[in-house]
Amino acid sequence: MNKHDPSSREHEADENMDQSKAASGEHAVKPVYLTQGEINALQKAIMFLKFECEETDSLLYAGSPLLNSVLEKVRDAHDYAEYTKDFHSRPNEYAERFMRAKLERSYAEELAPRERTAEQRAEILGACMYPFPVK
Repeated sequence: MNKHDPSSREHEADENMDQSKAASGEHAVKPVYLTQGEINALQKAIMFLKFECEETDSLLYAGSPLLNSVLEKVRDAHDYAEYTKDFHSRPNEYAERFMRAKLERSYAEELAPRERTAEQRAEILGACMYPFPVK
């Protein structure tokens, strides 16, 4: 195949389309450069959403694996990453009480209540409590 051959150009276009699709999917990795101020703001916003926002609808985001991944990455990129990791490695009783109460309100507000096993409830709590461990 040479570059003047129409079938060669079609093949290249197909390859570029496949690469473009792969690069735009949910798991595509793209570089992002943030200032320390932006990292602080993003981290604070996520922590507010998780542990201070009273709205039960916020649980959709509070337990999101994608937002938990963002939180981990910005924490690792933070100037005080080691301190923050150490702080988050300890149980936070206030945050856990807050999260348990918010989850219970959410379950009570469901229009079509669902039964959840103890294991499912623990998994949901763990995801919502991230980066803190559950006691």
